[in-house]
Amino acid sequence: MKSLYKHILIIGLVVIIAAGNVFAQKNKKKTTRISVEYVKDHNKTETLVAKLRVKEKRYISLNDAIVKFYSVSDTSVLLDKIRTNKDGEAIFVIGDNPKIFKDSLGFMAFEVEYDGSTSLKGSNKKIAVKQSNLEVSFFQKDTIKFIEVEANEIGGNNQTSPVKGLKVLFYVKGTFSLFNFAKEKTDNKGKIKIEFPVTMPGDTNGELTIVAKVEEDDIYGTVESMGEINWGIPVPLVKEKQRGLGDTDAPLWMVYTLITLLSAVWFHYLYVIFMIIKIKLAKRSF
Repeated sequence: MKSLYKHILIIGLVVIIAAGNVFAQKNKKKTTRISVEYVKDHNKTETLVAKLRVKEKRYISLNDAIVKFYSVSDTSVLLDKIRTNKDGEAIFVIGDNPKIFKDSLGFMAFEVEYDGSTSLKGSNKKIAVKQSNLEVSFFQKDTIKFIEVEANEIGGNNQTSPVKGLKVLFYVKGTFSLFNFAKEKTDNKGKIKIEFPVTMPGDTNGELTIVAKVEEDDIYGTVESMGEINWGIPVPLVKEKQRGLGDTDAPLWMVYTLITLLSAVWFHYLYVIFMIIKIKLAKRSF
């Protein structure tokens, strides 16, 4: 009897432990990951772009979640609470917000935070960035055309100074995307000078847009500037002829298809007439 009770007790403990493990698995919170990037576009609009993801089989975007943005100094000051979009992004526009702290070296420190939920763990990320400006200009020396970029950082007292050794990528703006054609670093004066590609096509007037971009720099984030110039090779608009069935220059595949179909129809007409005549001649012979 004691042995029976002992077995029942062991089985009960196993069931309780198994049930506890199942309950723990069901209530295990999923991991989230948050990243943040400082972006300054060609209109000089400064934003913090936070991207929130949740780990399933892989990390996927988490939408409709509240992300908090803080300015960090000795204490943290809440700047805003923003809900993520379908891409898992929450975008905070910096502007002239008086709550944002800048230290004597010109660094702005931020923290983004997601508090989590009943099924998701919270996450946070901190960054410190300096403000900077990129300026694109064009000049010509003799017969050679040049693109020039000047990079300056904005210090704690809003004084500007050249940024040395900053990697800048050069793009030409297309209809749907950017096409990279050069990559250089700024010199001791914060400048880059490159020859303009004379074979680069533009629009019908030779106009094109040159984009200079610093991408995800550890100090300055992502900064962009652009300029327009009519140094491109003019590319005339080409009108494609819309060929239709009723046109004299209809597509050949359509012409051949129509001829084949009409030939088949007329063949069947002629075959029917031939069979009618053959039947009548056969009746006369009787």
